[in-house]
Amino acid sequence: MADSTIDSNLILLYDNWPGPVEETGQPYGTGFLDKRHHNVATPAFAPGTKVQVYNATLGVPGFSTLIYLQVGTQDGTSIAVKTACIPDSATLWYQLTNDPDSCIKIPTPLGCYAISAITNAYWGWFWCAGVVPEDDLPTMGGTYLTNEGVDAGGFIFHACDTIVGIDIAHAAPEVEAGFALAADA
Repeated sequence: MADSTIDSNLILLYDNWPGPVEETGQPYGTGFLDKRHHNVATPAFAPGTKVQVYNATLGVPGFSTLIYLQVGTQDGTSIAVKTACIPDSATLWYQLTNDPDSCIKIPTPLGCYAISAITNAYWGWFWCAGVVPEDDLPTMGGTYLTNEGVDAGGFIFHACDTIVGIDIAHAAPEVEAGFALAADA
């Protein structure tokens, strides 16, 4: 199968990341993209801090969870909004990559999406669970890359070729990363 896309209204992410949701609502400042805590060299929150918001008007209604993580390495295209990211380090669980050649385990149930462009080695918020948080981050709506194809049902994050994306769960013991309401386009 070839790489494709799936609409944001058709995917739900499972929260497979460690730790509880710390708070409900946006972090301090002007929201998740506030330059005091997003895309910063020094972390403003503890690694893995999770915040939950409710998406009521744009996209699909429901809860979304965002997690505070660090970019480890990037591939040549860099990390932009809606870029799938997976673990980059065997010792620093909170470091991410979008580089298919740098990730530590594929397939994986640990994945998330960048909410904006983010600099190498910098800290920021990533969407890690629930529906797409379009009320708080309208640019998160639209299509997401799939890697070789997604059917309706459970999916995992997978890296091959030149992208990290979501892919159908191939084997029963795999822990799923999310659920697709329909097949990709």
